[in-house]
Amino acid sequence: MFLILLVVVLLAAGIHAAQARERTTQHVARIFLLYLLVGYCGVPMLIFVGWALMSPEAAAAHLGFPAGNPFQEFAGLAILSLALLSVLALRYRRTFLIAPAIGWAVFFFGATLIHLKDFHHKAALTHFSAVHIFATHGLIALLLTAALLGSGLLKERS
Repeated sequence: MFLILLVVVLLAAGIHAAQARERTTQHVARIFLLYLLVGYCGVPMLIFVGWALMSPEAAAAHLGFPAGNPFQEFAGLAILSLALLSVLALRYRRTFLIAPAIGWAVFFFGATLIHLKDFHHKAALTHFSAVHIFATHGLIALLLTAALLGSGLLKERS
């Protein structure tokens, strides 16, 4: 499901960028950054976290974690914080985009490593699972990082 969402978000950002009057690298990168933050890391994660916090046992089972661990609720609140920052990026823009982009890039890069390590220890890492992990986690970290670097926002002062 998240892979399909990523494709939709990237297509929407590409269409927006193609129709934009300004087509500089920085402007196009900012369009992609905003779409990734709001369309992948923001609204969908708010929905996911809402479900996870309201039904922690079902969410744990769906994600393959043991039920009843309060750490999952702490992690859910951390994801909720990042998701809220991502949605607020739509309102504040400019250098405000830096914080949620870095937060999510670190989260998704770390999640990629954790998933790969977990699959490796269980000897369950297949080509499909490795590609799926990369596409839904690692690729997001790379896209966010590339869009942030291309946007020129790190050089601006607020």
